[in-house]
Amino acid sequence: MGGTMNTRPSRGRAVRLVTLLATSAIAVAAFAGPAQAAASDSGLGTKNPAKGTPVKIGFITDGKGTATDNSIESDVADAAVKWINQYKNGVGGHPIELDTCVTGADPAKSVDCANQMIQDNVAAVIFGSNQFTANSWTPIHAANIPTFMASSGNPSIKADPTNTFVFNAGLSALNTVIVGGAKEAKTKQVTVVVIDVPAATQIFADKTPFTKAGLTMDVVPVALGTADMTPQMQKVVSNNPKGEVFVLGNDTFCIAAFNGLRTAGFKGTVTTGSACLSDATRTAVPADFLKGIKISATSPLDTPKDPTIKQYYTVLDKFGASGVDKTRTTGVTLFQGIGGFEVATAALKGDATPATITATAKAMPWSVLPASGGLHFRCNGKAAPAEPATCTNAILLATLDGQGKATKYTVVNDAQIPG
Repeated sequence: MGGTMNTRPSRGRAVRLVTLLATSAIAVAAFAGPAQAAASDSGLGTKNPAKGTPVKIGFITDGKGTATDNSIESDVADAAVKWINQYKNGVGGHPIELDTCVTGADPAKSVDCANQMIQDNVAAVIFGSNQFTANSWTPIHAANIPTFMASSGNPSIKADPTNTFVFNAGLSALNTVIVGGAKEAKTKQVTVVVIDVPAATQIFADKTPFTKAGLTMDVVPVALGTADMTPQMQKVVSNNPKGEVFVLGNDTFCIAAFNGLRTAGFKGTVTTGSACLSDATRTAVPADFLKGIKISATSPLDTPKDPTIKQYYTVLDKFGASGVDKTRTTGVTLFQGIGGFEVATAALKGDATPATITATAKAMPWSVLPASGGLHFRCNGKAAPAEPATCTNAILLATLDGQGKATKYTVVNDAQIPG
């Protein structure tokens, strides 16, 4: 793994290797690679409006639930689609009509949203946040409608070789993060503290990759919305005082976990998902706890001068989403999902149907994922043969400063995916 991972002293300050896992496999960014080309100084590119017959594309998001609020995804999605329709020629010349369904993080509503997509005869479905992704994906997949998402932790989804496309790195990246973190910490003991929703817990249903690496792994699910995790973290520290703790959840969840570990006096290494980091995290977690930590990120949100992040910001500001909290990975991950869909289908000719969209995505060239800082992806099933839906293996390591922001990025695993 790139960079040097430090272990923290006895005050409970821990090293973090942050990875995305928006419920899923690690999202990664190859920031050392070339940035996505823009044909104008604005970052939007040159206008190339879609003028053909509109195509209906589904969009499923949790939106606001009882314990989470990802409602910014709808604003990001609307802005991204307007940009694609005006500057990116839509889908092969067909302007996108976005068919949105909000689940409210409800498992039954997730099924209802799938039925809506099928009844509305959409040509493809893009997934945002969804705690019950499988509830939506399964019937949509059975209807032979292609699905696109920035990341997924569901093994069945990632194993699909037919018409599912996941743009960020899969289990191989997760292995790199956890196994690499344990190696740097010189420990064989790993505790996973994970938000207790199926999309997250199912990632660790099979511990084989970790046991093969010689690791002993305990999984500790904690209910969504738990504000004080001190009791749970005291038990974690009692069982694993100097090993590795991997934390997976959103920023609110991770704040509680981090502060619980700090209070309990954890002296080992902490690794986590990039969704843990936001301005809220930087405010709620002491600076000395953040300085010098290592992360693996989905995008260089800490470096607004990066051309791909400039483009993301410009799209939001230009198309009515300027109020979106740009520090949240939720927004930029959704933008990657929609932008990745555009890149994967850019070469489409003729009618935009489930079959033509699928075929075009499978034949796409090795390309840069929008808002990734240079991460390459290719959706021909060869990036990770064990997870044919996964389109890349790359991960990015970085170091946080005292404000909890990355200072330098090192790319790992961004080798060109063969055709």
